Amino acid sequence: MLILSNDDAEQLLTMPDCIAALEEAYREQASEQAVNAQRSDVVTSTQRPDAVYSLKLMGAVIRGLGVGVVRLNSDIISFANKRQVKIPLAPGNRYTGLVLLFSVDTGEPLAIFPDGVVQRMRVGATSALGAKYLARGDARTVAVIGAGWQAGGHVMAIAALRELEEIRCYSPTREKLESFCSGMSRHTGVKVRPAASAEEAVRGADIVLCATNASQHVFLERWFAPGMHVCTIRGPELEPAVVKQADLVVVHDRSVHESAHVTRGVTVPANRHAIPGFDMSVAPSLPELVAGTSPGRASAHQKTCFVNLPGTGLQFAAVGAAFYRKARAAGLGRELPTEWFTEDVVP
Repeated sequence: MLILSNDDAEQLLTMPDCIAALEEAYREQASEQAVNAQRSDVVTSTQRPDAVYSLKLMGAVIRGLGVGVVRLNSDIISFANKRQVKIPLAPGNRYTGLVLLFSVDTGEPLAIFPDGVVQRMRVGATSALGAKYLARGDARTVAVIGAGWQAGGHVMAIAALRELEEIRCYSPTREKLESFCSGMSRHTGVKVRPAASAEEAVRGADIVLCATNASQHVFLERWFAPGMHVCTIRGPELEPAVVKQADLVVVHDRSVHESAHVTRGVTVPANRHAIPGFDMSVAPSLPELVAGTSPGRASAHQKTCFVNLPGTGLQFAAVGAAFYRKARAAGLGRELPTEWFTEDVVP
């Protein structure tokens, strides 16, 4: 069994790898050869008055890839200042997020690795797939709202998917924004320019990607122009009227629902996946779009929206399997005896 690291993922995984792996996995899901498990979030109080402890679990199996996966996060989370922020309190000021990859043929563990780099790449790649099927074919200008970890994944993914003229980014902290834009320009080879406001970034953009940890609207209904495609990774990012006026709204997956459980006395913010007035259960899904059982954009003038929610175990199974195969081929990772992680009594 392989123990892999975020450094291994940075070295081996590319955005084209992730986009291709996810696209095939969604086809498998549409044909019922891949299945997601229900997501579970269990929350309790901590010794800190400003934070809670959250244990998050998700999983999936993809028969065609021969893998099952469990992704878990053991997090200390603060909801201060209208943002959800994970606090690194593990030894060395670190976070705890793990992916466990298993063989569906033997049941044995194949690999364990941290979820950080894979998490970033699977979210960005999924948003890029939404743009592949929903944005105009001639879309060349992109706006990204956000300048953090997830925003970087979105810039890399859309740059890998499309020939672009320019990416405009906005974040309220100017110094961070300028550093982000210069770094992303070097990394992607696409001109990434800082904008003075979110409205300036999105004005005239063909594709708008919202990638923040905000709990308030960052994209407003009045900015939604004909022919534009907009994507969100958090429901509160969009003013609810955005999805109401869109000609076509597609969700990532409507079969998986958050199952949040809290101990007595603990309160958490409302479901971050919810968009008031929007019923995700009746919208077409990305697997249906990829498989061709639901139509994509029908005209250049349509306003389209991709709600990249919720995250699923299938994403970690698809990208994790690609990561594992590349690590085996490259001889990377630390190999440990599989019997350390199996047992000779019936569990």
